Amino acid sequence: MNINYLQTLLAVQEYGSFSAAARQIGLTQPAVSLQIQALEEEMGAQLVVRNARTCELTPAGLAVVAFAEDTFERLRQTRALLSQLSGEISGPVQVGASNIPGEYILPTLLASFRAKHPKVRFSLDIGDSDEIYTWLDNKRIDFGVVGQRQDGSKYEYSLLADDELLITVAADHPWAGQEVEPHELTNYPFIQREEGSGTRASYEAALRQIGVDPDSLPTVFCAGSTSAVLTAVLAGMGYAFCSQWALQNTLTLGHLATARIKGLTMSRGFYVVAHRTRFQTPAASELLSFLRRQGLSHAMKGEKE
Repeated sequence: MNINYLQTLLAVQEYGSFSAAARQIGLTQPAVSLQIQALEEEMGAQLVVRNARTCELTPAGLAVVAFAEDTFERLRQTRALLSQLSGEISGPVQVGASNIPGEYILPTLLASFRAKHPKVRFSLDIGDSDEIYTWLDNKRIDFGVVGQRQDGSKYEYSLLADDELLITVAADHPWAGQEVEPHELTNYPFIQREEGSGTRASYEAALRQIGVDPDSLPTVFCAGSTSAVLTAVLAGMGYAFCSQWALQNTLTLGHLATARIKGLTMSRGFYVVAHRTRFQTPAASELLSFLRRQGLSHAMKGEKE
């Protein structure tokens, strides 16, 4: 059995069509179709029902998907065992992160880790917090970094970094450098983050604590990323709530300014999250330990200050 055909089937299941799967794995659509056809001939069963634009897996296809996932997991564990026997920290690590830690915190930390372990290769997928948990459950990633914790005991969390959300405005905005009364939040257009965003969940919870209904804010734009939010603020579209991590460079350049809500500090943390019982390769386990030490040293430094 050609293991690449199994990878192609997994891509078809995840992305829902031959064309989307082809784009993600770097093949042409006809090549994907030929691989699925060859796999079906080898299995002696139809695995995929093809429609005009999408496709669905048959019960036989789902059974082969389960086999493929188990096969790749066993292969990953075998490679990890061989790495342990050689005493070398090497191989791929799949990390998922929400917008802020993925763009502004992790790249520097990953570079520092790789300086010590140059044979480790990283893949960093960025999505909202809800997507990170989905990827974690689907075994697409080894672990994640999120700003939004979930209830339950199947996940293990450790603090990586602290954050504060600030009102972000153009440098010439009347709120620049000011404290804003809560009722003033309805006086100017508002730029919102998308559903599922940890940033959005954080500022909405904070606003409700001071009696402000988030739905009462005059939203003019809903953005799917921090960079889109900042671009909209720079263009004068309105104000937004944004992480202090994302504002460092633009504040230094003087293009943006910040404000605070009187009587409210919107603090939160970014957390490394992993399944409590999931197998981790030596490379993933070492990186997890490294990131947890970063969070611990940061906390200890804060206590001393």
